[in-house]
Amino acid sequence: MKFRLYIFIYLISPILLMAQKKTKPTLLVYGCDIEAFTAAVQSAQSSVPTLWVMEQDQIVPSLTTGATTILSNANLDGGIWMDVLMKIAMSKEINDSIAQMVKRDISPRLAMNALEKIISEQPNLTVMKSLSVQSVLRGKKDWEVTLSNKQKHTVRALIDATEEGKLKSLVKGMEGYYKPGRISPADAHSLDLSRTTVAVGEVDSVVYSYVLNNILSQSNQNLFPTQYLIQVARNAESIPLRAQLGQTLGAIAAYCAFFKTTADKIDTRKLQTELITFNARLLPLHDIPISHVHYRAVEKMYLAGLLTGKKKEDNYVFDSKDSIKFEEIKPIFNQLHSRSQLWFMDNDGEYLTWKDLLSLVRFVSFRGMEMDAQIKKDWSNKLKFVGEFDQDSIVSREEFAVIVGKYADPYVKGVTTEGTILR
Repeated sequence: MKFRLYIFIYLISPILLMAQKKTKPTLLVYGCDIEAFTAAVQSAQSSVPTLWVMEQDQIVPSLTTGATTILSNANLDGGIWMDVLMKIAMSKEINDSIAQMVKRDISPRLAMNALEKIISEQPNLTVMKSLSVQSVLRGKKDWEVTLSNKQKHTVRALIDATEEGKLKSLVKGMEGYYKPGRISPADAHSLDLSRTTVAVGEVDSVVYSYVLNNILSQSNQNLFPTQYLIQVARNAESIPLRAQLGQTLGAIAAYCAFFKTTADKIDTRKLQTELITFNARLLPLHDIPISHVHYRAVEKMYLAGLLTGKKKEDNYVFDSKDSIKFEEIKPIFNQLHSRSQLWFMDNDGEYLTWKDLLSLVRFVSFRGMEMDAQIKKDWSNKLKFVGEFDQDSIVSREEFAVIVGKYADPYVKGVTTEGTILR
């Protein structure tokens, strides 16, 4: 009997070893701080085997070497960064008020626990500490990276999250390729570029948004350095912005590794949808926190360019309760739905009423009157609207975002990396 057991173990052992063996990494992240952490976690979440290499033993030192106070980024936290804050607070629900409270006094021990918990949840992530990259060689399609322990890894994409840009300095011929770019305040972007927003954050009372071309301008053969993308002081106040930038870089590099392509081939909407799937925040408007009941509807209206932000008391806001003017939506709606031009020829006014909105949505989406009945039925419970339905009342910006997003979603329209709508 024992002999049969030994034979069984002998035969089954190779199978068990194969099952336990991790897939070889196809993406490497180099660096130790918050942008490296969120990049590595995001690429792993995007189903790409990821190797995170850092020169020191402590992860994210900006959060784990001492107490940290962050006063910026009120109502603008999201994604992996928000996950860190909620784990520090031991909150199962995303809550912006809790996030603000946690940021006032982040304990290094609790921060470390949260970071390690998130890492432990990533089966596609391998972390290697106290190692440096010795050489980086470009092959026909991949990168060969040699570490200080003599290990070699062949990967499809690299994220250089070191402050000095150490990886790119190891690659011959790239010395003069990377040059400082410029990120802009969110309200300074053109309407087209705002459609390609991929990361947001506030530093020194300025809300910045990275658009896709900001990232692409710093990429070369699937090597993505953060050095010139971070144009703010690397201090506690910039941690949320750097965290969200890192998550975006992780998604972009993962896209290239997963689809075996290059950054210039990225589909803007697919990238944004991947980030949204993992709760990244792409909306730079202070008055719509990510825990808002209609957050995603507003965010997608912003990314479609149909309803953007407005300056109000030195803040860049959505202004949910404000009304919708015909002239405000007509030109963009006509770009998104060519059929709407016929509707606007027969319908006009100053402010959009519910009767106007339902008529417009039915017209462009080929829906019948059953849509109106469904909206009335779902008014409070599913749509989460307040008050009573009145077809003669003026539609608010928030209500418009919810209904148009649900029945005639403009976000599904593709856009170029410059934000031009594809038709």
